[in-house]
Amino acid sequence: MLTSAFVALLMIIPGAAVLSQQSDADIVASFKKHLTDYVADYKTNRRDEVRESSGGWRRNYYEIEENYSIDLRKTDSLISPYVGTASFVFIMHSTSFHNTKAEAEADNNFISPLPLKHRHVYAYQDGAWVLTKREEYIAVLGDWFDCDKDGCIAKGAK
Repeated sequence: MLTSAFVALLMIIPGAAVLSQQSDADIVASFKKHLTDYVADYKTNRRDEVRESSGGWRRNYYEIEENYSIDLRKTDSLISPYVGTASFVFIMHSTSFHNTKAEAEADNNFISPLPLKHRHVYAYQDGAWVLTKREEYIAVLGDWFDCDKDGCIAKGAK
């Protein structure tokens, strides 16, 4: 007769085996796929937005340069055993300024592309990559700023 503790152990072991079967190469591949999908999504969803800025209205959309870099490292965390960092450039395309929101919405002439350096940090949790931090580099200030705390120029880019 099997004891309940032994039955519980048999139920846990298959789950543990699945976790241990994920090699570092699998984790790297999953992070690369996550970022490839993220970049590809900007080709079909440009995060088009109209917002008020500097006393006028302008329309923006975003794209991501495909030459991004990544870094991935193991941690000693049981919740987030891997942390990945992606560094890339958003290009924010903007129209000229308009007096009204309606005028900006109707404008399709994007005249000023602005490259914005971004760094996103992801934690691998429960088999998925979770965005934990978004930063934008402000060249004039020579520093990185937390998009969720400080705000980003590329507000619509998430």
